[in-house]
Amino acid sequence: MGDPALRVRDASFSYARSHPVLRGVSFHALAAEVTMILGASGSGKTTLLKLVKGLLPPRTGEVSVLGARVSAPRRGRLDPRVAYIPQQLGLVRSLSALDNTVVGALSRIGTLPSLMRIPPEPELRHARELLGRLGIAHKADEPVQELSGGERQRVAIARALMQRPRVILADEFISDLDPLTSAEIMSLMREATAEGAAVVMTTHEMDVVREHADHVVVLRGGAVSLDVRGAPEAALIAQALRA
Repeated sequence: MGDPALRVRDASFSYARSHPVLRGVSFHALAAEVTMILGASGSGKTTLLKLVKGLLPPRTGEVSVLGARVSAPRRGRLDPRVAYIPQQLGLVRSLSALDNTVVGALSRIGTLPSLMRIPPEPELRHARELLGRLGIAHKADEPVQELSGGERQRVAIARALMQRPRVILADEFISDLDPLTSAEIMSLMREATAEGAAVVMTTHEMDVVREHADHVVVLRGGAVSLDVRGAPEAALIAQALRA
């Protein structure tokens, strides 16, 4: 077992004038493991990842990542050790796949070299290597807006890995990919955990859960209905989703 990479203690959250989205959620994820968060649409999965990243503050409870309590970022700065791949991907569509990937190194190279598109050569080589491992090296210089949806997802993953993160948060990031590409991407996630990173991802793909999960958390109605190490039987997950 690895060390705790993140802890969520009794966290609740609600948007203005709405019912609670999260209700007293508690769990922890370990370094060097893949934690998968399951739940129906509206169960709070995306909101939970945003709390961990620091994009939203919990109304009650506490979230800590890499030993530090998560709080509102100063001057908009978020912890670069925590990579976040949202469902909407957050890419700059007018920039190339390579330039979007290099954005992941912003904390190392600084804003000015990034804006001027003159990052250090080792960073450029690493970015091209990541795009190659994701099967889109030939798309490196194409604007993201000209790529397919699956190709854009791979660029977002390359950008996240470019951060050299210790925690990777991924929200349904393989949902639109074919099984072979999904397997290749999960292999990259496994390489990240082998280097000590914690991967925390939401998914609906039960085959992915069965093959790759070290830890499963099921949310139902904003609360944890199952928290188990290993990949539980599908029947147990189904029961937790209905509980």
